[in-house]
Amino acid sequence: MSVLRRLTLLGYMTSYSHCGRYYTLREIPQFDEFGLWHHGDVGFCREGTLKAAVRELVDKSDAGRTHQELQDLLRIRAHDELLDNVRAGRIGRKLLDGKRWLYLSADASRASKQWARRQVQTKRAAVLLGPLSAAMTVEVLVVVLQSSLPRVIVTAEDVLRRLHYQGVRVPLEHVQWVFERYELAKKGGLDSPRSRR
Repeated sequence: MSVLRRLTLLGYMTSYSHCGRYYTLREIPQFDEFGLWHHGDVGFCREGTLKAAVRELVDKSDAGRTHQELQDLLRIRAHDELLDNVRAGRIGRKLLDGKRWLYLSADASRASKQWARRQVQTKRAAVLLGPLSAAMTVEVLVVVLQSSLPRVIVTAEDVLRRLHYQGVRVPLEHVQWVFERYELAKKGGLDSPRSRR
């Protein structure tokens, strides 16, 4: 307790990751454009809490954010924080592509603009990227299988880095599509056949 009292005098922050087990002095973090700072795999946010960071990331985005996009930024899952914010009316959501949620600002006018921008981005990406081949999907799934360990979440960026290391060039958007299509972000990897029964 004496250490915490001293830290309080100096001014400190707790991590939003690792259940808040890590501390840093307020003067140390150099927050990025999203208000996030990582020391190794430990994350801190300018807003103080994960719930507040999620709300800020959604509200300030140009085209809303999917859970996968938030996970890639935060480097951890944020399902509970998203749901809490939606239930409290701090953010909204709308079904995108009939299978995943797009989280939007609670302000109706801003949410409408975010939704319109997302529609434009989705159409543009479909034209630029072209169809995703079955072979490329298999490449992504194989890397996820090879990388998955119990309780370890493999992100789209992790897979992209490993594919590039293997000499396979694929856009991040394609990897993210595979993650969303097979709901890999929810599972932290692929389920075994037994777990799907």
